[in-house]
This record gives sequence, structure tokens and C-alpha cells, in this order.
Amino acid sequence: MIDYKLLEACAEVIRHGSFEKAARALGLTQSAVSQRVKLLEDRIGQPLIMRTKPIAATQPGERILQHYQRVRLLEQELHDDVPDLVEGTGFGHIALAINADSLATWFMNVPKKLFDELNLLVDIKVEDEVLTHQSLQSGRVLGAVSTREIPVQGCKVRPLGIMRYIMVVSPGFAQKYFPDGVTPDALRQCPAVNFSEHDELQNQFFYRFFGLTPGEFPAHTMPSSQGFVTMAEQGIAYAVVEEHQAAPGILAGRLVQPCRYVIERPLFWHHWNMESRLFSRVNDIVRDEARRFLPTDGKNANNMEKHQ
Repeated sequence: MIDYKLLEACAEVIRHGSFEKAARALGLTQSAVSQRVKLLEDRIGQPLIMRTKPIAATQPGERILQHYQRVRLLEQELHDDVPDLVEGTGFGHIALAINADSLATWFMNVPKKLFDELNLLVDIKVEDEVLTHQSLQSGRVLGAVSTREIPVQGCKVRPLGIMRYIMVVSPGFAQKYFPDGVTPDALRQCPAVNFSEHDELQNQFFYRFFGLTPGEFPAHTMPSSQGFVTMAEQGIAYAVVEEHQAAPGILAGRLVQPCRYVIERPLFWHHWNMESRLFSRVNDIVRDEARRFLPTDGKNANNMEKHQ
């Protein structure tokens, strides 16, 4: 039988990537956490974590983390039904992986609904939508927004809708750099803004429509979805942003579209396949919020890109 205090210590070390942070979260000494992890590894007979910086899980460690996350959610469901049976504050926890653009738009009310309706404290992992399913596969999260349609083993996947991305600049930026329209030569002479050095969507946009590859145009780096909009409004960069985020600036005249190219990216909700009334409601809340904001045009749902 599993000692869940040992399981909890190991899972928290993996989740935080550090013995020190895990100890702080559990209210224990670092030595006590280390001893619990070592004891669990001795009982299982194999290492569960790699002592790197940050700490990473071995494959058995990933399975431990998956199990722990499921148990915590099921305990919350039991607490709701029989509150005197389960110790604790009454709050459950759930970890989800979300891309920055979703977090800034259609997903923003999801944590409130999960807390108000289900008493869940939400641990959000912000990652690129191409990579979020990796967090699901590793066991760090129970659900993830991804552009990947193929489900992870042991998980289900459901369509959420389409995110549409447009290019925006300030009116002054357009006059200065694009007096004759947006061309490859013009783009090489003025700065873009990238989310990271490997901004897959931005690179895709400029390669498809203008034949430019990374390194052919200067770029700021801003790891913030809203920061993209701000930098474009400040007139120091052009940006490819989600249309809902761009809408207020366009309506107020702070932003304009210098070209009419559009990229559409279908999003999918991946989640672990587990029997739980509470988890089913989590999935419903996420999908309902997506439907309120995101178009679901069947003709375009499987197209990564579209030229408007």
C-alpha cells in the first residue's frame, strides 16, 4: 500500500522542481522532504527524480505525479460529498497547461468558475500551445490546451475552436515603415516582437506570407501576450496577435492592420481519461468558456492557416 505522505513529498518536489520549494509548500524541512523521497524510492526500488537543476522526473516519477494529481482531485470530490471524512481546508487543487494567448482571452474566467463552483485552487502552467501536451504527458497537469489534435496516450482530446491571429501596428509605425504597404524589404528594416527566440507562430506567419525566416528581421523579445499589444501600441514594433486582444486598440485607433493576412489555429482540450464527476465538470467549464469566444467554423477547424 502506498504511503501518501511519501507520495505527496515526491510529487511536490517534481511539481516545483526543487526540494526547497517543495519543503516550503508542505511546511516541512528540506531534510524531511528529502528523506521521504528517498524512502519512497527505496520502497519502489528505482529512482523517481533526477537530481538536476531544475529537478526532473524519471518515467516512474511521472507516473507517480499523474497518480498523485488524480488522487487529489478524487479526494476533493469525496470532501464535497462527505466533508467530515476528509481532512483539509475544503479546497482542491488542479494543474492545467495553457498557452499565453488563451490565458489572456477566452480562458481568463475559467479559474474563477473552477473556484466558485468546485472549490478548486488552480495551478496554471503557461507554455506554448504546441508544447502544452508535453506537460500532460509528463503528469505535471491534468488538462492542457494544445494545437495538437492527436491525443496523448491515456488521454482524451476535444476541439475547442479557432484562434485567429492578425498583424497590427500603431498608425505612426505604419506611416514610417510601411508607406508603400507591407513588403519583405520593409519588414527587414523594422522590428517585430517575438514571444521567445523560438516563436513558432510568428515565424510561420512571416515565412508563409512574406518568405522571411528567423534572423532576417530584427525583433524584440516579450514573453507576455498583452506585452505584444502594448509594444505595438507604443509604436516600437509590429506584432502578430490574437484578434480579441487587438480589437480594443483597433476600435480606439491605437492600432491598425497594415495587411489583411490571417492565421487560424484550431485549439484542442486534452485531458486525462478518468472517471470523476468533478473532473467532468472541469472539462465542461473549459469547453463552455471556449465556445463563448472562439469560432468553430467546421470548414476551417482543421486548417492551420488561412489567407483572408
